[in-house]
Amino acid sequence: MQRTELVKRLRKGGYSVKPGGKHGKAIHPDCPEKAIPVPNGSKINDFTAKGILKEAGLL
Repeated sequence: MQRTELVKRLRKGGYSVKPGGKHGKAIHPDCPEKAIPVPNGSKINDFTAKGILKEAGLL
């Protein structure tokens, strides 16, 4: 999965994605203490992307 597609799905679910070093952070305004790491790079492994979406509650 492309990182841009993953970020679009996270934003559609109400998350904001903050840039970082090797990983950005997806933060939901209702639960700001829980940050989900999002790897930087154009291509993200499908297994990793599925885990990120599952942790975000979007799957």
